[in-house]
Amino acid sequence: MTTSIQSKLTKQIPPPSFPADTSIAKICQLLIKQAEKEERKQKYAPVREILAILGTGVALSAVFLAPKSAIALKPLITQTPDWNEWKHYNISYLQRALRRLEKQKDVEIFEEDGQQIIQLTENGKRKILKYSIESLSVEKPSHWDNNWRLVLYDIPKREKYLGDLVRQTLRSMGFYAIQESVYIYPYPCFEQIEFLREYYGLGNKVQYMLIAHIENDGAYKTYFHLS
Repeated sequence: MTTSIQSKLTKQIPPPSFPADTSIAKICQLLIKQAEKEERKQKYAPVREILAILGTGVALSAVFLAPKSAIALKPLITQTPDWNEWKHYNISYLQRALRRLEKQKDVEIFEEDGQQIIQLTENGKRKILKYSIESLSVEKPSHWDNNWRLVLYDIPKREKYLGDLVRQTLRSMGFYAIQESVYIYPYPCFEQIEFLREYYGLGNKVQYMLIAHIENDGAYKTYFHLS
């Protein structure tokens, strides 16, 4: 999300409920995919990316937070669970970033199967959600599956701020408005809509529909550049 309106809304409206870890893990996967598409520099992982990887459930040994240099700790670090997910990053940079995250109470140490592992705190999860809502997007597949995705929302006037948020989000993601509260999109986007629904506690106020056929859809195909 890049608009100033979206930024204001995300600051003003706290989520009324906290999404389940499974939902957060899915959103983290989306963030990681987006980072890969942005052709990131492999050595230096941004904080957003570190949190996203941890959020998918990938393990990282607490030895990273030990007060020793990365060089001295390297033999132990390479034995960490899921090391293959981390080995392409600069170890010293990753260690410094993790220490900052611990100081900010975004990560903590817990014990699993007799081994101390770094995990996200509630605060770290909130940061991921903030990053996600600011950069929510849909990955376009190489081929369209000839199905349409409709998103319909019915939000009371007393919650106009939520309606504004949904509309702004859908537009920023590239959806096309068929009617005032009905938007269409050609590519799979259920996870993104589910995230939006859970994060802002919208429940059944937002509906996602998969449609195989829409009459006279030529205008929509033209809009989305579909053959």
